[in-house]
Amino acid sequence: MTVVLMMSGHPTKKGLTTVKEDYKEIYLESPGHPLAITPQAYAQIVSIVQAQSICKYCYTGYTETNPQVAENVCLRCFQKHRTNSPTNLTFVCEVPSEYAARYGYKIYQFVDPQGFVYITNSHRKLNDTIEQDIRETLLHYGFTVPERYTLKSGKEVDLNGYSWRTIYGDFQTSPVVLATYHEYYGDHIDTAYVLYRDRDPLELSKRKNPTRQWYLESKATIEATYQPRQGYIVTTGADGQDRTAYQLYDYHVYPGIVARAVAEYTRTHKDDLSKR
Repeated sequence: MTVVLMMSGHPTKKGLTTVKEDYKEIYLESPGHPLAITPQAYAQIVSIVQAQSICKYCYTGYTETNPQVAENVCLRCFQKHRTNSPTNLTFVCEVPSEYAARYGYKIYQFVDPQGFVYITNSHRKLNDTIEQDIRETLLHYGFTVPERYTLKSGKEVDLNGYSWRTIYGDFQTSPVVLATYHEYYGDHIDTAYVLYRDRDPLELSKRKNPTRQWYLESKATIEATYQPRQGYIVTTGADGQDRTAYQLYDYHVYPGIVARAVAEYTRTHKDDLSKR
């Protein structure tokens, strides 16, 4: 049986619609013939639906260990029947959200084999697109992520959680990584940060140390590899083959910056331990 729950409304003299709270409309089987019921009956139907909801694949109800993580799909069937990439996702936890609770759904966190975090919710369909969430990945591994940014005008603005783009460095084990941030709209902020688990973030600056020094050293190291008809050696692939480019961009330098930041962190950390 299909049940569609609706708020009913009536047009006013000005053509506006006002919602009536004295009854609700539901549809049983036929979507063309609504039935008016009392708000009390509506509340009872909602309770029954919530208590008797089942997964459309295994036909069983939801539990704390096997919650509904997609529309009419339990966690086990989500991991078994999802065919769109990513498919090999490991469940982490429910993400508390007052907003989601207010609108009757739940938010869940997953990680892929590479450790990247994905966020989805129980209103999305089984094979809806799910993208890596860079900010949540950084937070999951304990890095301090900035929330505000000061524009050249001196105005402080919020950083958008979905505008974090790429992580450089081993975010699962390294004490330091570099993350890029780029807005395609709004204030069009384009920057990068060196991030730590136990220190405040450092915005990458080509004018202020220590990031200026790390940048110049990393760039000089790559520039020293230049060969005619080959270009610069910007990295070495997993297959051991050099990757080259004829023009250098900042992202070519980022791995070197991370390596120097890690070395500096390790040196400082050892100094701190020796003082204890």
